[in-house]
Amino acid sequence: MPESNGAAERQALQRLAAWCYQYSSQVCMPSSRNGLFLETAASKRLFGRTEQLGQRLRQELGDLGYQALAGSAPTPEAAWLAAPEGLHLASPADIRRQLGPLPLDRLHFDAAQRTSMERMGFRQFRDLLRLPRKSLTRRFGPALPDYLERILGTRPDPRAMYHPPETFSSQLEMPAEIHSCQGLLFPLKRLLEELCGVLRGGDNAVQSLQLNLGYEDHPSTSLNLGLQSPTQDADRLLSVLRERMERLQLPQAVREIRLEAATLLKFNAGQHSLFRDTPTEQQQDIRQLAERLQARLGNEAVSGLTGVQDHRPEYSWRPRTLDERPDCIPLAHRPPWLLPNPKPCRIEHFEILAGPERIESGWWDGRDCRRDYFIVRDNHGSTLWAFREYKPRRGWYLHGIFA
Repeated sequence: MPESNGAAERQALQRLAAWCYQYSSQVCMPSSRNGLFLETAASKRLFGRTEQLGQRLRQELGDLGYQALAGSAPTPEAAWLAAPEGLHLASPADIRRQLGPLPLDRLHFDAAQRTSMERMGFRQFRDLLRLPRKSLTRRFGPALPDYLERILGTRPDPRAMYHPPETFSSQLEMPAEIHSCQGLLFPLKRLLEELCGVLRGGDNAVQSLQLNLGYEDHPSTSLNLGLQSPTQDADRLLSVLRERMERLQLPQAVREIRLEAATLLKFNAGQHSLFRDTPTEQQQDIRQLAERLQARLGNEAVSGLTGVQDHRPEYSWRPRTLDERPDCIPLAHRPPWLLPNPKPCRIEHFEILAGPERIESGWWDGRDCRRDYFIVRDNHGSTLWAFREYKPRRGWYLHGIFA
């Protein structure tokens, strides 16, 4: 990673350390270097050889906008030296043979130590390996042989592991001003891919996100995104955000984007069928459709239904928010679809299949009724719900349609 803003680099490394948890359960972020250590021996069964995993990491980090080098070795310090060369070393003998020709400026020495070594005639890493420990200690102190032994693996090299936070926050500065919402989709996809990598690493999911758009000299725009169920799917999040942003008017050109998730939830992956025809999967499809409709039309434009304790069909339901649990008792002899208003009809046009069901109620609220309901069939074979009303207006009326 090229040197630039130190604080920004550390923040980026912290996000990438959490992102790398999807490939290793042991990630270390050294305090004085711009890089990460991953223990990958336990990941071979999932991701293949270290060469394959290194190539995959470079490609996916490149998709996120980072330049990465990858190498592997039996020890952390040797892996650090192997990364710029793209080497993957399997044994301590490989460390001596393939890292031996490295110049001294590639090793983790300070400038004064390196200058002193060069004055003594040392030019390469293998020049130091030829000397015994006592000679190195006498000339350079105990720190140098300790460092060499940690490279070779003859001395333990314990590392403090990184633990990802329970929140997510990432900011992206635009290389050029973006004047349209359509132009924001590409950087948004990059942020969402980074978020979902972090979620997969921690086996987490999100159900709500906050997107902040920053401008040159105008207050930032905040968008709160809520989902019907937790997810770690970047395409699903991008689809909902795209619907939401189609209604957005930008006051100025966007200079930066910040994506935040204040709460990370535990993810329950579940099982999926080949044709997505199980009740659970069908319910997930309905929820995702509701998310897109809410993003496009607004939360108040999409609602569900729940039951009300009332015998009169037109008063036995009410709208509910989608996150409210429905309270309904299914009645097989009543249709799921009621007409907005009962429609007058002639009973001789129908065949009576079942009934009557007497409903007499509402005297206490001034909307009393007395009806006999019948299940009927019309000339086209459709099954309908009709009633004969005695109070307040007599006659036959069509009220519902069976699926």
